[in-house]
Amino acid sequence: MAGFCFDLAKLVQYEAKRGKVEIELLQMPGTLIFTQREKLAHEALEMGADAVLWIDSDMRFPSNTLEVLLARNVPVLGVNATTRREPVLPTALNLEIKKGAEVSQVWHKVESRGKTGIEQVTAVGFGVTLIRREVFEKVPQPWHDVIWTDHGGVIGEDVTFCVKCLESDIPVHVDHDLSMHIGHTGARTFGWDDVKHGNHNIQRPKDQRRKLSRKK
Repeated sequence: MAGFCFDLAKLVQYEAKRGKVEIELLQMPGTLIFTQREKLAHEALEMGADAVLWIDSDMRFPSNTLEVLLARNVPVLGVNATTRREPVLPTALNLEIKKGAEVSQVWHKVESRGKTGIEQVTAVGFGVTLIRREVFEKVPQPWHDVIWTDHGGVIGEDVTFCVKCLESDIPVHVDHDLSMHIGHTGARTFGWDDVKHGNHNIQRPKDQRRKLSRKK
């Protein structure tokens, strides 16, 4: 999307002026996102990357995003982006294990409003997420997988990766400050149901009206 391309260009420009890190841009077109992430991670590590910054192509983000994430100095750090459709909800999650006659898992949405700094959570979406090299070296492969639940649902490759981090004693954090500056671009189709009732006459400038009248 155009907004993503603009923000990415600004980020690269910002880092080039800052001169603290070297950036390589990698892209993997396709339809199976877990396969794309797996191949991209391997490619980045083979190039000698110290960290991988995932940014999905429907995200909006500040030019200093990478600087902020690196400064936190934690192994896995993402933003708490919102969903891009109604109802709009946060994407960072905490897992609660309920024990009783049967053990059940309950996922809770994490609130970022009114919070500052970083917070350890169970999982973050990978819309904007920085992962250090040592995480990939410790977490068993495949890193990006999907899990089918007993109820027929699917746990995506980003949450699955975070669960593997949890099993490998690697903490996952969310940055509440940066989250307030992140956008998630959605897509919708507009039609006459979106037109407000009332007077829809278009008032054109006088000189434009004269040109239109001469064409009649």
